[in-house]
Amino acid sequence: MNDLDKASAGAARATWIVAAPLIVLIALGFGFWLGRQHAPRAETLPTLGRAPPFRDFRNQLGRPVASAQFAGKLQVVTFLDPYCTNDCPLIALHLVALENDLRLAQLQQHVQLVAFNVDPWHTGPAQTAAFMREYGWNPDDTRWQFLSAAPAATRRVVRQGYHVDYAQVSLAAEAAADARAKARGDYVPQPQVANALAAQARPDFDVAHNDMLVLVGTHGHLRWLSADADSINDVHLVNLIRRLLRQR
Repeated sequence: MNDLDKASAGAARATWIVAAPLIVLIALGFGFWLGRQHAPRAETLPTLGRAPPFRDFRNQLGRPVASAQFAGKLQVVTFLDPYCTNDCPLIALHLVALENDLRLAQLQQHVQLVAFNVDPWHTGPAQTAAFMREYGWNPDDTRWQFLSAAPAATRRVVRQGYHVDYAQVSLAAEAAADARAKARGDYVPQPQVANALAAQARPDFDVAHNDMLVLVGTHGHLRWLSADADSINDVHLVNLIRRLLRQR
């Protein structure tokens, strides 16, 4: 090989040494872009309507609360009876665990827990505070607000706004309905959970209601709901909350 051929070969090697990293970088960049096009994306949760506004409610401390106070926060909304001895205590325990998970995920400052009292005829702030305390929540901590109002205001927000049904039923009527269901063979027993507040008050009625849990987005829209609030996995809820906060 003459000197000219050696020089040409050296130049070609030098060009390849310079170009090779660029080719690798281009290939990696194209592969990354292609991977992103085919990677599954978290589906945007739908908007299901608007949460009902309200003003005439009081929390467990007896303080007035309006829906406008929750503007900019994601709300976890439930519907509870302070004298309940089946699903409501389980939901309350879920909410306490959820708040702990939100704290660990550093999301608690963006989220407001809200419960509406579905026994507006017999209970109010004193009972909601006692209920919260019984299941592990300090009522002074208003990151969870347990709201009560007069029957008409409760009906407007809970039944007409959130479409959650509730009704006072005598224990005698409830027992008769259970007996008929057992006779038909379609009786489904409900969990029984100790409730010291109910044991002390000894009500002769129950409040039958939907065990709904609703996520309200930061702009006041209904974004997700479940009819099994007592059995929702808290980790799943945290992931849903994180998704909604990213999509706001």
